[in-house]
Amino acid sequence: MTDDYEHLSLDDVETNPEKPGRRWELSPRLGIDDYNVNVAVLEPGERLSQNAYHYHPNQAEFYYVADGRCRVEVEDGSFDAETDDALRFAAGVPHMLHNPYDDRCKIVAIGSPPEGRRPVHQVQSYEELLAERYGEDETVRHDGDETERHDAEETADAEGTRDDENADDAPP
Repeated sequence: MTDDYEHLSLDDVETNPEKPGRRWELSPRLGIDDYNVNVAVLEPGERLSQNAYHYHPNQAEFYYVADGRCRVEVEDGSFDAETDDALRFAAGVPHMLHNPYDDRCKIVAIGSPPEGRRPVHQVQSYEELLAERYGEDETVRHDGDETERHDAEETADAEGTRDDENADDAPP
């Protein structure tokens, strides 16, 4: 390492076990203070944020799909983001990225300013949003198992603000 640059492999960085998917939080390891940068791998059925459908009032977010495909939920519907797609969400725009597909998805997430990740506002839980948009009878994968959507419970506070350190896992 020099003061001018740093090189590391994801193999050299531990993932954060408190976050959904496998998440490498790179900003601290690379000495980056101006923005948050993370890499996440979502297995089938996983979502990027435990805050589900959420927004940050003070942070813009950028996502790059490095490999695979994920579904992006936004206010007016949803769309698929595939390998080499890039996404930007202005501060205050609700969104959720999740992987309902059979293959894993690798995403690079950047948020700026870094202190803007808190507070985070959860608009709707994962299960509530998917049930509302896709129906109660559909299933969603959780840790490789199929679970009825209407049987799954998410953390409370569906309309609340979450600003404790463990609750705010928004990618950037």
